[in-house]
Amino acid sequence: MVLYHVLLYIHIFAAMVMVGISLANGFGKMFADRTGNVHRMASVLALTVYFNKVLIFPSLVVVALSGIGLTVILHLPLLGGWVLQATIILAVLFILFFVGNHYENRLHQIAGRSEENKQQVISDKYWSVSKRYYLTGFPVIVAILLILYLMIFQRSLF
Repeated sequence: MVLYHVLLYIHIFAAMVMVGISLANGFGKMFADRTGNVHRMASVLALTVYFNKVLIFPSLVVVALSGIGLTVILHLPLLGGWVLQATIILAVLFILFFVGNHYENRLHQIAGRSEENKQQVISDKYWSVSKRYYLTGFPVIVAILLILYLMIFQRSLF
């Protein structure tokens, strides 16, 4: 039972990191974009790219591995019910992470170049990529909420 509790707390902590940093990245970018300040936008995106590498991706991996460990310890079927649904949604989150990370890296490059060139206004390309970034962010939030529901209530979505 000790291993179960250790994995459970690791799983919960990793999920909290993933959710918290994901929301912080999204809100940070949104508020930085509202200012129109090129330096602020570049700085927030630098932090976002860093947090993705250091916190979000590792937390996704830890959530997946600890979830598998908990499933094995509890003798739950991997291919049925809410566990299968959580696995599918987590796989979608991994895909969305890489898509969103691509957009964030691209936005960071655009904002960084604008800052280096001492531009006062960010380019139209930034706003074009930003729209796709936000379109990726909405399914991420939905997927995170669905995963949290499955983790907490351990009931099938349908």
